[in-house]
Amino acid sequence: MLWYKAWLETRTRFLVCLIFVVAVLVFFVHHAEGILPAEPKSNAYELMFYAHFYLAGLWVLCVVLLGMGGLLREKSSGVSSFTLAFPVSRTRLVMVRTVVGVVESIVLGVVPWAAMLLVIYLGGKPFSLSQAGFYVLLLVGGGLVYFAMSILISALIEGEYTTPAVAYGAVILVGAVCGSVKSLRPFFDLWRFITADKYYDRSTHLLSGPAPWFGISASLTVAVCMLLATIKVIQKRDF
Repeated sequence: MLWYKAWLETRTRFLVCLIFVVAVLVFFVHHAEGILPAEPKSNAYELMFYAHFYLAGLWVLCVVLLGMGGLLREKSSGVSSFTLAFPVSRTRLVMVRTVVGVVESIVLGVVPWAAMLLVIYLGGKPFSLSQAGFYVLLLVGGGLVYFAMSILISALIEGEYTTPAVAYGAVILVGAVCGSVKSLRPFFDLWRFITADKYYDRSTHLLSGPAPWFGISASLTVAVCMLLATIKVIQKRDF
């Protein structure tokens, strides 16, 4: 019941985001592919990089939107008492909502890439599944911190429009701080991480180097800490 309820709460946002992102990326790849020369083959991999750059921006906007809602929003609409009447803890309510959102976020990263590869394949251009997997790993592994941040903000701030405004403002602030403070760039330039710019070889147009498991682990650790903070906030709130 809880899983189905969490899906019902987010399915409209999720499906609209998925259709929109896939449509934008397919149009971009198809249009760009039409103006690329047949050779060299590296042109197709360059296209993959720039397509992923656009995907990363859209993906962040979408996962922040998916994180909106929860018990605080239900309180403002007067239905939180119904949810809290379920014989489960508030921790479980937050966890179920989070897991559903994480799965939706992963789908939002994988399906657009699958659609882009299909367009590239139908156009007769080369593509690499391992490269696509690397892009998705960086996007989801590093970017879930944005979703966790959105979940936390939605537990702290009440308001139909205030909450998303603060969430998107926080995304911009994080990007600005990481990009402008030189001392942070080698350790916490999240935008360059999820767009794969740090691993993109401009001579071959391929991602190089081993998978950055340390960076992914650090980002996921921050996301888990935000989730634990969300649980603490929800447990102490009076609904």
